[in-house]
Amino acid sequence: MSVITGRTRRTTAAPPGIQRLTARLGDVPIGVFAADWTLVWWNTMWSALHSGPAVLPAAERNLARALFGTGAARSLMLHIRFEHGQDAFVASIVADLKDAVSRYPADSRLDRLVRELRELRELRELRELRETSDAFAHQWAAPTAAAPHTNDRKTIRHPQVGDILLYCDVLVVPGADLRMVTYTAATGSAEAGKLDLLRVTGGHTAGALP
Repeated sequence: MSVITGRTRRTTAAPPGIQRLTARLGDVPIGVFAADWTLVWWNTMWSALHSGPAVLPAAERNLARALFGTGAARSLMLHIRFEHGQDAFVASIVADLKDAVSRYPADSRLDRLVRELRELRELRELRELRETSDAFAHQWAAPTAAAPHTNDRKTIRHPQVGDILLYCDVLVVPGADLRMVTYTAATGSAEAGKLDLLRVTGGHTAGALP
């Protein structure tokens, strides 16, 4: 599925080839994201590592909403810590959104997402939430865009196996404007053992967004 936006289309679903690839690489947690950082496909190991994104409504499976919103999407990020700090991650996600807006100016869904995040500080009364939404407004207004989100080391706090320090890499899918996010661990490490345990005990069937 694609959203037609003038001369271009923003892909909003994983094509069959990507679905087959993520299923084949079953030992690696893989999530596939659209240009606006909405999760559009995942394999069983991703579901096991992140406690089943299928329980969230489709619109809430978005990293920008997870970072700056107040709804169910926040559960996507609460269990993740970043080796280089969350500020760099926040800046890179906003940079990616800016890039998406420039390439898909007629995409109404993307426009609504950005307007929602920019207007949040006007709708909230709690100090903590105002500070969260101000972070988006500040990054969006920054004259120099941060680098896109590509890789990091992240600690995932999992209720079954505890903290897992993993390498997180972002691969761009040619011709589809999708990002494949992978988590890996060094062979033979304690983290690899924890991933093996999740593979055996913690997965759910991979699924597509409704």
